[in-house]
Amino acid sequence: MKTHRLTLLTAAVLALGLPAWAQTATAASPATPAAATAPAAKPAAAPAAKAPADWIVWDDTTYTPVLDEVSQSLADARKAVAAKDNARAAEAMTAAARALEKQAAQAAKMEQQRAVADEKLARETRQRMDKLVKQLDATAAQLKAGKLATPAALDKALTQAQRADLERRWLVTDVTTWYPVVEQPQTHFLAAAEAYAKKDYKAAATEVRKAAGFVRLEAARAVGDSRRALDESAAALSATAKSLDKGTVKSAQDLDKVFARADHALALAHRARAAESWARKAYDQAGYELKAAAHSVEAAAAWTGDKAKAAAQAGAADARSVGDKLASAGVWTRDEVAKGFEGLGSALNRLGQDIGSPHKAGKVDVGA
Repeated sequence: MKTHRLTLLTAAVLALGLPAWAQTATAASPATPAAATAPAAKPAAAPAAKAPADWIVWDDTTYTPVLDEVSQSLADARKAVAAKDNARAAEAMTAAARALEKQAAQAAKMEQQRAVADEKLARETRQRMDKLVKQLDATAAQLKAGKLATPAALDKALTQAQRADLERRWLVTDVTTWYPVVEQPQTHFLAAAEAYAKKDYKAAATEVRKAAGFVRLEAARAVGDSRRALDESAAALSATAKSLDKGTVKSAQDLDKVFARADHALALAHRARAAESWARKAYDQAGYELKAAAHSVEAAAAWTGDKAKAAAQAGAADARSVGDKLASAGVWTRDEVAKGFEGLGSALNRLGQDIGSPHKAGKVDVGA
């Protein structure tokens, strides 16, 4: 049985511009594995879990977490507009455009590095981001001229379609940005359930909208059926938030089902991304995605019942174990990886039947 010792981040991921701590190692080829007795590359600590620094609230109903330079600059622009500081608002919007410009360049590099299924998505993302950079620069000019005097006016200038394009930048985000917030949807679902139990329906609606913000970002990183599942869940969460506003959600069980489906969709997407990362030999990325999928399937099962929870924990255990090894430059075997994908897939499909989801986890071939 072959064993493999991995470096921290593969060359494919380095090309997307990961920070300095991730740029000290090179990828080991699976065809020529390092000897099991060779010293392991010193792994960097996993990115720590964190909550967003702030929120952008569009039209009082759509929440976007502030997690990177683009979203931080947009939040700064909105605050400056509210404070009637046109010059600062224009400066912040220009900063958002420049940050997005850098990410568009990363999307261009991705076209040559991702699986064939993702090439079209990467190309389209780059084109949309390039177009949006120009729109942000134009908006900055309007802000400087005092033509957008309120946050509401700014919301109108940046249409819903353009906001969706902003979320597409998540396709090129690196592990240090997305992995620390994988637990955030479940955090907000739990807060929403607690608020609902207290009959604070407005607070519950806000928490659901915040969770939906993370689901939309993950949808921007997904392709195929997993993206459809996330898009459906984001729409269901938005509809649930509106129902909470009206006080028409009849029971906590209604919330449980929506939350379970969202967590299930997140787990499917992370597993699919793990498989894609594995296929292009980005083993550390595959590890983080497997760990994220294990968390999400357990979170989904927690809304379904003790029986589902026990089954999900069993299926997630192997995925989390091998995910830890892949992500931290540990020693692993292909049998372990295959078992991780298979156990996770079985847990997801059993859970999908319980919650009535039509979306399934497919088989993953990890090679011989």
